[in-house]
Amino acid sequence: MDEKKLNEAIASLLKDKSVPAREALAALIVEFIQPNHITTNFVGMLLNTRALKPGDMLFKKLRKGITVRTLVPGSIHLASEVTVEERANFVLDGADVKVTFNEWELESGQIGSVDEIRREMYAKLADFYQNKIYTILSTVWTAANTPSNFTNVGGPITASSLEDAIDEINQNSGGVKAVVGTRAALTPITKFGAFWNDGNTVGTDAQWAGVDSQLEEVVQRGFLGKYYGAPLIALEQVYDNPEDYNKLILPNNRVLVLGHNVGEFITYGDVKVKQWTDMEPTPPQWFLEIYQQFGLIIDRAIGMYVLQITGG
Repeated sequence: MDEKKLNEAIASLLKDKSVPAREALAALIVEFIQPNHITTNFVGMLLNTRALKPGDMLFKKLRKGITVRTLVPGSIHLASEVTVEERANFVLDGADVKVTFNEWELESGQIGSVDEIRREMYAKLADFYQNKIYTILSTVWTAANTPSNFTNVGGPITASSLEDAIDEINQNSGGVKAVVGTRAALTPITKFGAFWNDGNTVGTDAQWAGVDSQLEEVVQRGFLGKYYGAPLIALEQVYDNPEDYNKLILPNNRVLVLGHNVGEFITYGDVKVKQWTDMEPTPPQWFLEIYQQFGLIIDRAIGMYVLQITGG
């Protein structure tokens, strides 16, 4: 549906005060704000994702006991007993977006168009999922609970700290899936990521050469897509609103080096929708609410490395 036809459809539904028209208006808004679309696009880059239905198992199992033994001709070989262990259980949480306005405000245009309200709901829900997932992932390790998967850089991210983190994840997690942080936190990589060293790092013996493709990428885009074999994912920073402009939505002081299969994010059940009109006040007050359950398991935290930085 193009923008003109969309606005015409919205205007037609706003003029009609009947219950079916209100239900159609709610359906029209909800069509554009499916949380699954948001979480799959973003979280899928970092974690395994699934959309579960009510009745599906809310825990992960580990099958053990299958062993390969050396064949000895003429002998009866030992059999392995297969066991299944419940490794981790999802604890469900919920996400909720709810708006309300009276009919006069809607008809006068004081709160904007329904399409603008829909875009704001979409953006707020996206902010919620980004912040929830990234904050949890980047706070699993601290200086107190593991020196092996955490480094306090003490300033902007450096080549040595990032390479050490990538080496650690390559060793423990079969490769780095992504290096993740806000764009401000990752941008200093452009100062050293476009060059290659011959292996000497001491004094005048160090020989550095620019990599043409990397240099061109920095000049053209102001950013790099990969460093030391690891993909870089820059998250755009978000503030609470243009008026206050003082609350950072995403942590700006941490960079996360993430390996493969460290955890899983699920949605549980479809997006639920509630919409109703409260006829008691005058003018009537109209409500629209959407909500969904979700869960997160980090069952292989050794595959994550946290870099604490400043100046991002």
